[in-house]
Amino acid sequence: METSKKRDAAIAERAREWVRRLASGEAGAADLDALKAWLADDPAHASAFERERGFWQDLEPHRALFTQAAPIPAVRDRRATRRVWNRTGAKRVAASAIAASLLLAVTGPSLLLHLRADHLTAAGEVRTFALPDKSTAVLDTGSAIAVHYADGERRIDLLRGRAWFNVAHGDPRPFRVAALGGVTQDIGTAFEVAREDDDAAVSVSQGVVRLVAAPDAAPLILHAGERASYRKGVAKSLASAAPDRIAAWRNGELLIDDMPLGDAIREIASYRSGLTLVWADTDGKPHVSGVFRTDRPDDALAALMTRAGLSMVKLPAGTVVVR
Repeated sequence: METSKKRDAAIAERAREWVRRLASGEAGAADLDALKAWLADDPAHASAFERERGFWQDLEPHRALFTQAAPIPAVRDRRATRRVWNRTGAKRVAASAIAASLLLAVTGPSLLLHLRADHLTAAGEVRTFALPDKSTAVLDTGSAIAVHYADGERRIDLLRGRAWFNVAHGDPRPFRVAALGGVTQDIGTAFEVAREDDDAAVSVSQGVVRLVAAPDAAPLILHAGERASYRKGVAKSLASAAPDRIAAWRNGELLIDDMPLGDAIREIASYRSGLTLVWADTDGKPHVSGVFRTDRPDDALAALMTRAGLSMVKLPAGTVVVR
């Protein structure tokens, strides 16, 4: 009995170490592969990890805690001889509080995303993942999904970015992808689901899907080449596209079609690992189109800047300034 307790405690501690590693934001592909191997080694490992991860998932409703500024304690000057010291101390406290707030604002959402996600990609990374039923999910740059397979359904939660799914058939359970309150259900197909801010979009490259933008919304049936978007439970059809051009990013191609310059810059910048700063007025510029390589985003930006009459300055640490 004592030996069993010690083993359970060791597994729980190891699970917590994995959670802390993911929460640090420093976990790389090798870490994720090692984690998968550890989880597959023993069902007890997976159970312990899910318990520890579940604790952090419970923090999701309290996201504001990660972005609120820390209060700055007031400093009262009771003695004149201490005023300079107090002011200096107050500045130090304020600086520390601001730094802590910025750290939480930046790392808090990322921490929760790492803990919620089963698969995710870094900036500039496009990666294919095998799902438990032999379906495949291809994640675009900076994307994340959570996988929930149960007796009644196969559900994928798109947590960030966009993903293309090739669904394996022969499994009686419906295959569904949830994003921003809407659900896309496979009816024998391959399709893409994307989300950004409050908007989501669905594009079908093969077969048919059933889109429900909200629990009480009427379903929208989409066939190969058809596209739709939804926002806050309201869906609308989009212009059709050639099925083989849907999710072209899977093949390393980024399609920009009659897009506002500012949106095109943001789209390309999502494939860069460095910071992209826009110090130019792009609102009055003509829309742009083109086909670019996702693995050469700086070349794509340079081409757009030439067309728009703007310039691009490269700074250390991979930072680029558009002006």
